[in-house]
Amino acid sequence: MILVNYLEAALRIWKESLLAILCLSLVCIAQTPAKNTSKDAGNDVLVERVDSTAFIQIEANSFKALTPKQQHLAYWLWKASIAIDPIHYDQMSRFGLQQKRLLEGIMAHPQGIDPAAMKKIGDFTKLFWSNRGNHQETTAQKILPEFTFEELKSAALLAQKNGAWKTETVLKIPINTPELLNKELDDLKQSLFDPNFEPMVTAKSPEGGKDILQSSANNYYSPNVSLADLKGFKEKYPLNSRLEKLGNGTLVENVYRAGTPDGKVKPGMYAPYLQKANSCLEKAAGYADPEQAKVIRDLIKFYQTGEFSDWLAFGSDWVQNNANVDFVNGFIEVYRD
Repeated sequence: MILVNYLEAALRIWKESLLAILCLSLVCIAQTPAKNTSKDAGNDVLVERVDSTAFIQIEANSFKALTPKQQHLAYWLWKASIAIDPIHYDQMSRFGLQQKRLLEGIMAHPQGIDPAAMKKIGDFTKLFWSNRGNHQETTAQKILPEFTFEELKSAALLAQKNGAWKTETVLKIPINTPELLNKELDDLKQSLFDPNFEPMVTAKSPEGGKDILQSSANNYYSPNVSLADLKGFKEKYPLNSRLEKLGNGTLVENVYRAGTPDGKVKPGMYAPYLQKANSCLEKAAGYADPEQAKVIRDLIKFYQTGEFSDWLAFGSDWVQNNANVDFVNGFIEVYRD
């Protein structure tokens, strides 16, 4: 019943409340308006087009009307959302974070790369960013690049010479030598270029004798888990876990959690991202009113423990708190599972 009320109230709040956290993101975009050279020149919101995807900027002047305290609150809530953004890429594909690192390294170090190849890589990267991976957000179908593997390899090797990937702070898998970079490229080749390899985020009509889990690109299950393995299995953490199959066949839920400061709950999957988010959320709580500060700290606790009861406590308090600066933060899109 709590969950039903939570969803009903969530709809009400989405309709009635202005999410200032979104406003801040849009204001940051609007600070550096891009020149529009497309055939739609004169439409100030259109920044660029890549194929059928349009990138727009929207000014959110309402942010300026917030008090300094509310602006600080919005800023730290925004930083918390950025902190967990990598989780989305990893949930969509087990290759997502590696693809993201490779593409962003090239984009940040383009000196000397063939302009035609760089244009194609840049366009693909923009689609990759906007869809949080190389599957289209709406259709769930794989986005194939227009550049070739050879063009990608050449660009990556030049980017490495220009200083890309010197340090590794996210994946802990260095690609700081040409040998390691060549291995990384080979490891990612199929996921980027093969149209028949994991063509859908969630394959509801799998082909080739595979089941839904084996055919889907999403990363909620380890690759060795099949649909048959789930017979009789009941998840304890349906909103925030990845199901792993151990060597002896045992199924284990790898829970998304930061761990508690006292060490009683150990860090789990995505701990570095959730710990960073919690640091930002704690700063946000310092600028919130007492009622909303409790809501924010409820979420911090859920990120620490991963327990569903803590998620319900957060949701129950969140729907009762109709704050002027509201926020959404989490990973509950179960329809992709």
